[in-house]
Amino acid sequence: MARRTLPASLEQVFKERLDLTHREKKLADLERRIIQEMGRVLPSLGYRIVSANGRASKRPSLLIRKRSLDKDKSLKCPRCDRHFSLKMHVARHLSAIHGAKTAGRKAQTSKT
Repeated sequence: MARRTLPASLEQVFKERLDLTHREKKLADLERRIIQEMGRVLPSLGYRIVSANGRASKRPSLLIRKRSLDKDKSLKCPRCDRHFSLKMHVARHLSAIHGAKTAGRKAQTSKT
């Protein structure tokens, strides 16, 4: 086995590092394209892509979640047949659709 000189060994390591960096960039580009395509297709199937860590980054950790269409909607609008899962959704609906104004906390408690 022939001994390599130090400069030749360093040059080989440098070439391998460049090759790995190039392959890493190609894989990152492929991953980005796959995520974009999934982001276009999944909503039509009832799924969505969300960040797993709650932050946007160059390489986010992603989760694919099923949209919850069957949440417990036990709260009914008093003026129509719509059902909601949270009280704040009912209040928002009343305000936006039926024009209902809710009395503020101070207006309810102050009597003059």
